[in-house]
Amino acid sequence: MSPELTETAKIITVADGFCVRQAVDNMAWIDMGDYAIVVDALEGQELEADVFDAIASTFDPKRISYVLNTHTHSDHTALNPAFGRRCGAEIVNLHTHHIPRDGRWFEGTQRRAVMLPMGGVHSGHDCIVWVPSDKALFTGDLFGWGLIPLAGPLRDDAARRVLDAYALMIEFDPHVVIPGHGPLCSSGELKRWVEYFNHLCHQVRDAVLSGKTDAQIIEQTAPPQDMAHWWRFVQWKHEDSLNKVLEAVRCGALSI
Repeated sequence: MSPELTETAKIITVADGFCVRQAVDNMAWIDMGDYAIVVDALEGQELEADVFDAIASTFDPKRISYVLNTHTHSDHTALNPAFGRRCGAEIVNLHTHHIPRDGRWFEGTQRRAVMLPMGGVHSGHDCIVWVPSDKALFTGDLFGWGLIPLAGPLRDDAARRVLDAYALMIEFDPHVVIPGHGPLCSSGELKRWVEYFNHLCHQVRDAVLSGKTDAQIIEQTAPPQDMAHWWRFVQWKHEDSLNKVLEAVRCGALSI
């Protein structure tokens, strides 16, 4: 991993028996009561020893029965084999299992969690994980601290899928949002991103209709001041989102 993408890992306790390893790539381990689960499995097999040492400071890793992948990109699944080998954990994602639209519940004696399919936004196999007792939501890469979470081009149908996904996530009213990458946040950041995205679409469309050039639009569309503190946002994410919207509006593919 390049130096500019490294970040010192922090172990954050969300609740008793519920910890997040937060860095560039995030994962969590959760004591369900009679067993434990892991959500996402990081980007590098070289992290195996560190991860299992951290889990062992919370509970015996052998109690882990399931690993839930929010999607199957390698930066969320690299340690899947280690959990299978060390714990006999079952790997659950949209490649290994059918997950019904209304979700698959994981019931424990201490807490419960539901895994909901959200495919077709960031990837064809996205899921979110909601832990209601702790008001905690794992978004995977659906929330990217300012990024439009699409692997493909921005078009009306893709924009609707994104906004529908955000509407569902916001409806949970999470107190703790655990994105796939970067710092933990809350439902406030989810709401602010929707406002930002909608405003960006309207601002660019109005500028194009008024005859402005791409260079003028880029120069005049500054990142919002209140989002300047967002994780790595002003470095490149605003420019990436702006270019996606501009391309979609220019080719007539975005009317939202």
